Amino acid sequence: MATKNNYISYLRVIATVFVILIHASTGFLNRFDADDFNWNYANWINSATRCSVAIFVMLSGALLLLKDEDTWSFYKKRITKLLYPFLFWTIIYLIYYFYRYTNFNALSTEKIMSIAQDKILHGANAHLWYLYMIIGLYLTIPYLRKIITQVSIREIEIFLVLWFASMILMNKFYYPNFPKFDLTFFSGYLGYLVLGYYLSIKSFNWSKWIPLIGYIAISVFTAYMTYTWSLSANKYNPHWYYYVFPNTALAAGLLFILFQKIVNKESELPTWIKIIDEYSFGIYLVHILPLNYIHPFLSKHMSTLWVIPLATLLTLITSIGIIYVLRKIPYGKYVSG
Repeated sequence: MATKNNYISYLRVIATVFVILIHASTGFLNRFDADDFNWNYANWINSATRCSVAIFVMLSGALLLLKDEDTWSFYKKRITKLLYPFLFWTIIYLIYYFYRYTNFNALSTEKIMSIAQDKILHGANAHLWYLYMIIGLYLTIPYLRKIITQVSIREIEIFLVLWFASMILMNKFYYPNFPKFDLTFFSGYLGYLVLGYYLSIKSFNWSKWIPLIGYIAISVFTAYMTYTWSLSANKYNPHWYYYVFPNTALAAGLLFILFQKIVNKESELPTWIKIIDEYSFGIYLVHILPLNYIHPFLSKHMSTLWVIPLATLLTLITSIGIIYVLRKIPYGKYVSG
């Protein structure tokens, strides 16, 4: 069924694919070589896709800050949907870590407990940091909603300007150049919630070409800056890839506006969009497992030019299959994402 929020589904699909592209290409970045095709190819891909997490958070803001729910109902409904997958996938990736990266039989009980504690507290796999972040944001949403529904569009715009400034002022790299103001209220991922809400209620009388060209320009800028800063340091410098940084926020915002412009609000969503949209959270949670096997296999048989997009496609399909099967298992729907 078509809805006025068709663009939300497309953006969720884009963000999901972007996440896999990041993880399918990032490994090439750690071996910096200014003249190497693999490094530059991965740099261009990462520069265009680093807005993925920002888009996910913006979608939460666009959808949840508009809902009128009391605080307890919100927590009961939303937080449990995050906690069950959080616990399940923490255990899965903890087992996977011991299986793949350690000689488990040679580890002492004390060492196993130490590793397990660290993984549980800080993320059983690198990509699970998102769960720790989003749970914290969800705790703020009922209170943020009460604030944001009482302020004007202009006041929201002032907040976003301060948020943009805080992304620079609160960045440790720039500490020597700015006063150490405490802008933590404005800084961080919370700004993406507000930005998503703002763009969902604000109308821009722009041609679709403006956000498209803007997104491409930001991506080129990010790739160029990452290349030049890495070249200067003679090693990979991810400074311009930071998820909470003005260029990332601008790219996410421009893509958000672009899809608002180009997606037909009345048309039926394609089946493949519906499937990826429905399984997006589960895909995010599971995709590292198939990717870690698909990527090395493809790398033995073809060049990086084809490895990254093909590994992304096969990982996407495999992840959907895994989540589909998991949801068919009793209680699987509660932990699949």
